[in-house]
Amino acid sequence: MKRKLLPRILISFLGVAFILWGVMSTALGILGEPATAAVTHIRREGGERNDGRPGRYTYNISYTFTLPDGKEISGFTKKIGNGVYLKADGTGRIPVKYFKEMPYLNSSVEDSQFSIRQVILIGVSVLLIFLMNRKLKDSNIVVE
Repeated sequence: MKRKLLPRILISFLGVAFILWGVMSTALGILGEPATAAVTHIRREGGERNDGRPGRYTYNISYTFTLPDGKEISGFTKKIGNGVYLKADGTGRIPVKYFKEMPYLNSSVEDSQFSIRQVILIGVSVLLIFLMNRKLKDSNIVVE
């Protein structure tokens, strides 16, 4: 019985994590404090993407911004772009949002804007948890 229960618990935890991610992303866009970050590194990940248009790559863009008290906070975002070589020269700036109480939870403004992606993430996660727990209730039926 424990062997059948463990995957359901793990998938339910995964669903809860995705719900928290979607809610946090939306809340960051609404309640987050704005700041301007300096781009520190740009790294192209892997090879060419497998989507319909050739010559597109995924880039990992690292940034650093300074809080009002002088503490520096780092973060990163991912972007999809063409194959042109990009280098962080220290002049690039991007707008970011962060929670004042937890500045390590930050994101670029573009990633924290409300979109259908967050709604789908939360909806699929709720459905996943519902289906896992419904099966759990059905499997515990005792016939006398």
